Amino acid sequence: KNIPVPPGNLEKVITIIRDKIASGIYEPSNSSYRSRWFCVPKKDKVSLRLVHDLQPLNGVTIKDAAVPPLIEHMAETFAARACYSMFDLFVAFD
Repeated sequence: KNIPVPPGNLEKVITIIRDKIASGIYEPSNSSYRSRWFCVPKKDKVSLRLVHDLQPLNGVTIKDAAVPPLIEHMAETFAARACYSMFDLFVAFD
């Protein structure tokens, strides 16, 4: 069931979605599943944040019951190699 968008926020929501498509955050999909979404106001009380409700997708997600490798074994695979990491600051805190 869809969560309705208040008519006063419709233009803001359309702009947000178009911006996310243009920046590559949202992309086309042929998946047979979809997630519901709704809007909440940001702290400034003017901007909106899109929130995706992924609870129905959790029901069809295949659980990975494998035991993770020991950290010592993982560290050995990085011996004499450069390691780097990156935070997703682009979309992490929309």
